Amino acid sequence: MFFKNKKKALSPLIATILLVAVSLSLAGILYSWSSQNAKETTASLTDTTQKWTDCSSVNLYIETGCRYNTETGISLIVMDQSTVDIDDNLTMTVIDSNNQIISKTFAPNFKGKAMAINSSVYDDPDELEGLSLPIQRVRIFVNSCPDKAATTISCN
Repeated sequence: MFFKNKKKALSPLIATILLVAVSLSLAGILYSWSSQNAKETTASLTDTTQKWTDCSSVNLYIETGCRYNTETGISLIVMDQSTVDIDDNLTMTVIDSNNQIISKTFAPNFKGKAMAINSSVYDDPDELEGLSLPIQRVRIFVNSCPDKAATTISCN
């Protein structure tokens, strides 16, 4: 009889040990998942904050004197007063008097703080074909910071 009681006592003891082992395993899995998730969230937040900081440091403007004709295209000078280096592509959007929109993406080629935009951007004359004079607006911005655009109201 003494052996029967001992066997009955082993079953609850094994169940308790298994329950503790499963609980510790689940706790380890949960800890591993949450720490990885926290690392990814922190890295994502750091990247986003860096982009916002870089965008707030972008300061482009267009010098007066935008010119447009059908042979040479658009000619103007973009000034860069940014406190960060612009290494992302720029986009120039042209809106004519009929609200036709033409956009072109190009690599920045600032010489010091100035960049001349002329036939080097719209190297194919057909790209600007059909624009109605006068040009209403020319807008230039860094692709990663479209809200920090340089804009001119008209282009003669």
